[in-house]
Amino acid sequence: MGKKIAQNVQEKFGDRFTAVYPDKPVSATERAIHYEAISKAVFQVLTGILGREPTEEEFSGAVDISKVAPRRKT
Repeated sequence: MGKKIAQNVQEKFGDRFTAVYPDKPVSATERAIHYEAISKAVFQVLTGILGREPTEEEFSGAVDISKVAPRRKT
């Protein structure tokens, strides 16, 4: 990340999060494991937001979830 970009991120977010970049490229297997972990995390977040498991269209972003009503709890 360039110095200007790093400075802008620091000014905007401060020390609230830290980004760690690998020194060398990751292997295809490691990348697949990371993508799977990120997908599971996003799925869990969407499940919490919607109050139910998201459909494939909602998960892929094809449907705007801000206009989807959560399932009512009975």
